This record gives sequence, structure tokens and C-alpha cells, in this order.
Amino acid sequence: MNSSLWIVGGEQRGVPHWTHEWRLYKKALVVKAEAGGLERVLEYESPPEHCPDVPSIVFKAASMSRDRAYLCTQTEILICDFPSFAIRNIISLPCFNDVHHVAVAPDGRLFVAVTGLDAVAELTPDGKLLRLVSVIGGSVWDRFSPKIDYRKVATTKPHRAHPNFVFLIDDVPWVTRFEQRDAVPLDANTDGGSVFALGDNPVHDGYVDGDHVYFTTVDGRILRFDVASGKQECFDLNLMGTSYPDRALGWCRGVLPHADCAWVGFSRIRYTSMRQNVDWIRRGFRRVDRYPPAPTRIAHYNLREHKLLEEIDLEGQGMNTIFSIHAPRRSPLGTYMPAVAAQSDAS
Repeated sequence: MNSSLWIVGGEQRGVPHWTHEWRLYKKALVVKAEAGGLERVLEYESPPEHCPDVPSIVFKAASMSRDRAYLCTQTEILICDFPSFAIRNIISLPCFNDVHHVAVAPDGRLFVAVTGLDAVAELTPDGKLLRLVSVIGGSVWDRFSPKIDYRKVATTKPHRAHPNFVFLIDDVPWVTRFEQRDAVPLDANTDGGSVFALGDNPVHDGYVDGDHVYFTTVDGRILRFDVASGKQECFDLNLMGTSYPDRALGWCRGVLPHADCAWVGFSRIRYTSMRQNVDWIRRGFRRVDRYPPAPTRIAHYNLREHKLLEEIDLEGQGMNTIFSIHAPRRSPLGTYMPAVAAQSDAS
């Protein structure tokens, strides 16, 4: 690898692998990969007042904007210096439950995927709530109570939409919906109009890069859309080689494209009670039960040549799940900037 990468995720507790994910992780992590070496640059545990009695503490998908890193735990937004990751501010609101991503608008507003409430929160740069928008229509409070501190609620599953990733196109916020297999404008009528229709693909997160939007699917594919034309390309990473044959690649979350290549995150397969989300693991792997799951790692692919270039195992750093991958930014993450290069747990 020719430059530094920062990988965002978490460390698993010493518990059985079938433990529910809302109790699974003990520590949120950022790991730096550089010149063949790995280093933990941030370890974080949420304070008791921001989480349930037995919390899962993990960094979900982050954003980098100029000299700031915007990280999210299940119930918090951390604003840090970048690349030092010194914590400058922590934002935690009662409506935060199973937060999956935070995106930064050019004017500094924050858009937060509040997955547990099937909503997106829009915040001022200093963390004041401007609005909370349901991604399935109507009011968030049609299903939930504004009197409950949802940071103390371990889970609200099953979710009706499971929004994962927020991004901006021409300053307009969009959001992916895992259950609907699409990405929609936050303020549009989601029963029609302009959407990224993703078919049967279990989309998790994405990345905006110049004229293209990239999405990952949990079963190991990258979908690339041309913003102007809507043309879609699909890159199946399952067909590009692996160091771990006869088993699934892993839970695919986090993509960092550059030129014809991309870094992709794979998390070790874990138990999920939402069985339909992991049926793909067994397809094509007759001896899947004979091998341990492939380790948590990042993999580098040449998409044009359909070839695996490199893999970096992160288990030795205690990282057992990955949600996003980052490099020094040229423009705000999650923001579409014309002519300028302008990122999950889905069970």
C-alpha cells in the first residue's frame, strides 16, 4: 500500500459468537494501516449515561471532512481532530439508537442515520437537533415515543427500513434503506420519484466519488452508479479471488474507491437472528461448516481487471468488525462535488 488508511470498527467481547450484536462489542476502534504496519490510534468506550446497561460499543460508519473526523457509536457522534483522532466534542441525544453513519454537509450540518428509529437526524454543527425525519414517511413519533431516552434501549428491532448510509448530491441529503433495497432523497416522496433502485441487493453503505456513487452489498458486491445518467455497474468481489477459499468473504461493509481500484472491508461472519440476511453465506459453499469464518480484514481490488491485489488482516489488532475505510480527504466525505473527487451492521 502506498498511503495511510484508517479503518473504523470495533473489538468483540469475549462472549459466544451467537451473542446478539447489540451486546457483542466492548470497545470502539480506529486502526491505522501504513507501510505494512498496523496501529490502534483510537480506543473508545461510551460512558454509562450514553448507553444501555450492557451496551455494544463500536464505531459504525464515519466521515472525514478536512481536518475533522466524525465518528459514531450506537448512541453518540464524536468529533475528532484528523488525523490525530483527539476527541474535541461528543454529541449524544435521547433519540440516538443504533446510529449507523454521520455525514457532513458543506455548511457543517450533520446528517445522522438513526437506524433504531428508522430515521435521519439533521443537526447543527454543534449538535443541536434541527429535525428528525422518518425514512418511511409520516412522523417518527407515530411509532416511537418522544418521552423515551432511546440511548437506554438495547434494541428496537425489527426495523422497517434500517437506514444505513447518508450522502449528499448537490447538497441534497439521500439515505440508503436496507429493507427496501434502495437509496432515496431524504425529503422526497419515497413512493415514487428519483431513487437508486438496487433490486435484490442487500445494500449497506457507500461512497460518493466525483460523478459516481458506490454502494456495497453485505454479500460482497460493489454497485457503481453514474450520477448524471443513472447507469449502474456491478462488481462481484466473490469472483475476484480470495485468500480464504471454500468460505464466504465475510460481511461486506465499507468501500474506498480510487481510480480503477477500491479498498473494501470484510467483517468476520457472526450470528444474526435475522436469518434471511445470512442465507447467502451457504450458497456455493458446501463445506462452509468445516472452516472457521474468514478473518476481519480489508481487501484491495482492481475493479477494471476484476482482480484481488492485497489483503490486510486486522484480527491481530483486536478489530473484529469494520464499518468504514478512510484516506486523507480531498473533499468532505459523503458529499458530491462536481469535477472533484469527493462512505456497516445491517442485520
